[in-house]
Amino acid sequence: MTTKTYLLSITVILIVALSFNDSNAQGSNSDNNRRQGPPPSSSGRNFMWSLPVLKALDSDGDKIISEKELKAASKSLIKLDKNGDGNLTIDEIRPSFGPRPSKPKDSPTPKIKFNPIKPKLVKEILDHSTKEILKLLGAEGVPGAKKSEIQNYRRLFGFTDRDKDGKHSKAEYVDNGRYLTPESRAGIFNASDSNNDGFVSEKEYIENRIITDEAKAIFSSMDSNKDNKLSSKEFIQSKKLKNEKLAKEVYDAFDSNSNDELIIPEYLRVWGVWARQ
Repeated sequence: MTTKTYLLSITVILIVALSFNDSNAQGSNSDNNRRQGPPPSSSGRNFMWSLPVLKALDSDGDKIISEKELKAASKSLIKLDKNGDGNLTIDEIRPSFGPRPSKPKDSPTPKIKFNPIKPKLVKEILDHSTKEILKLLGAEGVPGAKKSEIQNYRRLFGFTDRDKDGKHSKAEYVDNGRYLTPESRAGIFNASDSNNDGFVSEKEYIENRIITDEAKAIFSSMDSNKDNKLSSKEFIQSKKLKNEKLAKEVYDAFDSNSNDELIIPEYLRVWGVWARQ
């Protein structure tokens, strides 16, 4: 194909496309039996006239290709032949949009940071054993679990026991786990491994799920403003512990960093030990 023929083909295609676009827009407004769409946007038109081929044809920049400009199309378009080889390649007529704007960094979602201070663990507070305190807070523990709950936990254990040996190793559960974060999985694993043998049996897993899920439900019932934190005021006002002095002492035992802001990981560390004592 000669350069003249190629240039003429481009010109014809552009004229037909523009004519179709104009007639289509006019037809949609004149035909009352058809659903009318929105009028052509100015941004779409501006984009069309920013194309290198149209810009070359529209030599006076009035966004109209006149008869005179059509006759001079070959001379106008040949200006796009950057390497002067008499041909127009796709790279030479492709519009240049410039570098892609960098995506603004979203401000990170504020996270509650937990400084894992080792809690001071006790077995008794104001003549009440820790197990008795948990019962007063509403805990029933493993004996109170329903058969359906236990069956569900057993099924979940099976999903994560990939080698089907009846136990979770750290590599299997923590390193190669799919759910939660590695830190969360490590915390759950360590809490579940009650005999500290480096593995979590099905029995240990189920026991930990019962204890943990029950503890979270009790925490949620006391969290009156639902911000996933418990203040001493919320804890005391929940009336889970009728004795206000006992409630204050128990809260302080849970609040290991003494900042009057009890969060789930902090709370569960103490609860888990008390439930197993």
